[in-house]
Amino acid sequence: MVMFEIGMMVAVIILASAAYKYIEQRTRRSIPSDAEERINARMDELDRRLTDIQDVMITIDEKLSRK
Repeated sequence: MVMFEIGMMVAVIILASAAYKYIEQRTRRSIPSDAEERINARMDELDRRLTDIQDVMITIDEKLSRK
């Protein structure tokens, strides 16, 4: 019975810690740093390039499937 109570206490502590971290992240309004903005810009550029490549591959596949 003691082990069960200890396990429950550990579970409550973990849940309370997770809830605290979740609330802290939701309420924190941080301004993105320059590095974060550059990374986001690069990710957007990569997304555009991958979309273009996907469009080209779809077009090539359609042309090949017609033959």
